[in-house]
Amino acid sequence: MLKLNRIKLQLQAIIILTFLFSGSAYTAEKAAKAEKTPNNNTPSKTTSPKKKVELVYGDVIMNKTEEGMRKGKVDGILFPHWFHRIRFRCKVCHEDTFKTEKGGNVVNMDAISAGEKCGMCHDGGIAQDPLDCDVCHFYPLDQDKNEAKVEKQEAAKPKNILFAGRSGKIAGKGDGRKLKGAHKWGAGWQPEALRMPGLPKDKYGLIDWVKLTRDGIALPKGSIDPENPLYESPVHYEFDEEGEKDVEDILIKTKSDTLADVVFPHTLHTWWLNCKSCHPKRFVRTAGNTQMTMKEMGKGKYCGECHGKVAFPLEDCARCHDKKKVEACKKSENCIFD
Repeated sequence: MLKLNRIKLQLQAIIILTFLFSGSAYTAEKAAKAEKTPNNNTPSKTTSPKKKVELVYGDVIMNKTEEGMRKGKVDGILFPHWFHRIRFRCKVCHEDTFKTEKGGNVVNMDAISAGEKCGMCHDGGIAQDPLDCDVCHFYPLDQDKNEAKVEKQEAAKPKNILFAGRSGKIAGKGDGRKLKGAHKWGAGWQPEALRMPGLPKDKYGLIDWVKLTRDGIALPKGSIDPENPLYESPVHYEFDEEGEKDVEDILIKTKSDTLADVVFPHTLHTWWLNCKSCHPKRFVRTAGNTQMTMKEMGKGKYCGECHGKVAFPLEDCARCHDKKKVEACKKSENCIFD
């Protein structure tokens, strides 16, 4: 009887040990397999949501070839205009290399590799090599769509419907703490280079590029060729009667009885820009023949081609509609009346 009981206990012990060892082997095998098999519940590096990229006034999103970027599994391109403007004047790129119209340029790696478009500088010499992809491709392709979706959802909420305009977008709630437009850009995130103490700012907190250059804080080059006289030419903003290419300030009369006329500083603009950037496509050379309105500028035409995008915002009315400048212009002999 005792012998029989001992045999039963031994059998039970064998069964229990067999179960435990087999269970451990199965668990180890499962764990090893799990290491090789990605967990669908854990976002991988390629599928996790991209971190939102904070934009700065003047940033340009280049996503015309979005389909190709998605196929190549790269992010969209963010072109930091201010970053390039500190180094070069507008005329270095516009209009010969890049048209200023939105979507007016075909930029691809074939052209860049051939030394065209961005490749004129990004050759590993003047600027970094174009194969350093992440330097340019870091803007999430879906960021704009996601933000538009969130904005639409916010506008549809019952508490916000009362504040929606005819477009369906929230038209402001009367809260001065919620900044919009140029104020928002100036008070928003800024890269360290633009937060340096001593940089001249306008009333919106944006860089005053004219004062920045006039005060000698920065001197953007007028060419990428060191042998070109424009390479390090000094700031030239005032009209010089002996200047061969200088054109006097132009007084542009407004259609308003309450708003001051505009003094257009032509010499200042020619230091930054090439003539072809404006003439004859945007502005007819003959005085009085270009009929422009603020409504059209707000849509990105005429002065709005740059102002409101990369140059000071259109909201800064007094920068152009300045009574004192108008009076001084009328008394000067170096002023053309448009």
